[in-house]
Amino acid sequence: ALVVDNYQKGRVFLAGDAAHLFTPSGGFGFNTGIDDVSNLGWKLAAVLQDWAPIRLLDSYEVERKPIGIRNTAASGDYANKIGSLEFSDFVDEDSERGVLARESLKSTLLTFKEEFASLGIVLGARYNTSPVISSDGSQPPPDERATYIPSACPGGRAPHYWINEHLSLYDQLGPWFTLLCLGPNPPDIKTFELAASKLNVPLRTVSIKDEAIYDLYEASLCLIRPDQHIAWRGNKLPEEPSLIIRKVIGYDVVPN
Repeated sequence: ALVVDNYQKGRVFLAGDAAHLFTPSGGFGFNTGIDDVSNLGWKLAAVLQDWAPIRLLDSYEVERKPIGIRNTAASGDYANKIGSLEFSDFVDEDSERGVLARESLKSTLLTFKEEFASLGIVLGARYNTSPVISSDGSQPPPDERATYIPSACPGGRAPHYWINEHLSLYDQLGPWFTLLCLGPNPPDIKTFELAASKLNVPLRTVSIKDEAIYDLYEASLCLIRPDQHIAWRGNKLPEEPSLIIRKVIGYDVVPN
């Protein structure tokens, strides 16, 4: 598995198979490429639409290269594991020792099932140390290949939630920032909306009073990026909401 040294050089950006080469094991290449484009796409749009500084684009490599390394490593490990599999000379023999050999092989193959059910790899990418993520100091869940642990800790993918029988939270998201107002008594968000408006940042608010989603997100307010990753969360607004908005659209990024 190979990952390029740089995802960006000036006006040139690499994504998908141009940025990383996978073994077929795990089938992670396509998913990783789609996430690359999802990450880069909203940032390019923000800069071109003039609501984010150009240095926002420098966060693309910061966020995506570690995921490329993580995912190609997992794919390579699965490939090496399969390549090291040894077959007994009498695995196809119609005998007692043949039966035992096949049972042993079956037990070994069952340990490979993680390769085909790696939701932690597919859904668990996190941008914990990104300069465009506002950390709340909480501890993210462990990064496990086989298991995806939904968490609203900033940097991770927004946990899925059914608002009703026919409507998902993800149906409310789009190419804008979404501010979730959760639980029965969320704080007033007028100052946040005003700050976003002054910065020309597209923002929509979604209010869900269910206690279940408040328990899932562990906060009254949660800001979700256009790529469905959580940029910030809290139980109250800071005195200067514009500082959060400026951070998550790239004003704190140190240019490459």
